[in-house]
Amino acid sequence: MPEGVSVDFGALPDRQVKWPADANNYCVHTGEKSTFYYSDASFSNPELNGPVFLGSGRHRLLLSTKLEPMSERLFVIISENGTLNKI
Repeated sequence: MPEGVSVDFGALPDRQVKWPADANNYCVHTGEKSTFYYSDASFSNPELNGPVFLGSGRHRLLLSTKLEPMSERLFVIISENGTLNKI
């Protein structure tokens, strides 16, 4: 992602504690501007206990799905294999 850009998957700014209620939202931050999006997918970290935040730079992501047994909600699990300095 370009310098100054970040993305929050599964959370809205200042509402991170609302996960998983906001798990189907994502937000793109570019400088002072934030743009919010709704998704039919729900997003989670690999531990299935919170949102995912990606900052500027190169990322290698692994996407998988998992059914959360309590709510029977299907989540897109976003795992990062480390930030890549060189690709």
